[in-house]
Amino acid sequence: MEKIKIHSWEGLCWDIEGNFNDLFAFALCPRKGCHCTITKSKEEYSRGEYKYHCIQCDFKITLNKTIEDKAGHFIEILESQKYKNADIINIDGDLIRVQREQVTDGDYWVDVKISKNNKGEVQLMVLAGSKKEKDKAQLFLDPKNQRMTFDQNNDHPAEVFAEVLGTFKNSETKIKFNEAKK
Repeated sequence: MEKIKIHSWEGLCWDIEGNFNDLFAFALCPRKGCHCTITKSKEEYSRGEYKYHCIQCDFKITLNKTIEDKAGHFIEILESQKYKNADIINIDGDLIRVQREQVTDGDYWVDVKISKNNKGEVQLMVLAGSKKEKDKAQLFLDPKNQRMTFDQNNDHPAEVFAEVLGTFKNSETKIKFNEAKK
């Protein structure tokens, strides 16, 4: 027997029923071990408030929309999850993501993307920074033209990295921290 799955969203648990074309969601109590049905409360309401409670335990929640509206939004959000990691093919002529990798630790983060520009040329983008200092630098490597550039709207790479070395087929480009300039 397959284990039943419920989804947590907006302070409630949700279950879905129906078939592929006609899904229906209903709210359940979020308390572990309870998960009974949530029903409309008989408490007084203010305008824009919708009060609900669990039929078994003393859980209460006030929502900004009706539970029926929330259920419809939950279904839409659940269905959108299939696109979460989709590859994007950009037909507007901007960069097209080929591959992406993100690495984090307690102090630093790095996000690397290999993309193609509107001419179909491969470019490498490296965005990195410190979580503690809130600094970041964005580097672009253009293998075809053997060039390394950076985004001037972010910090200069020499302020974030000790050294950046771009090694191309016929050349090298280096950006190095200079203690004397500081």
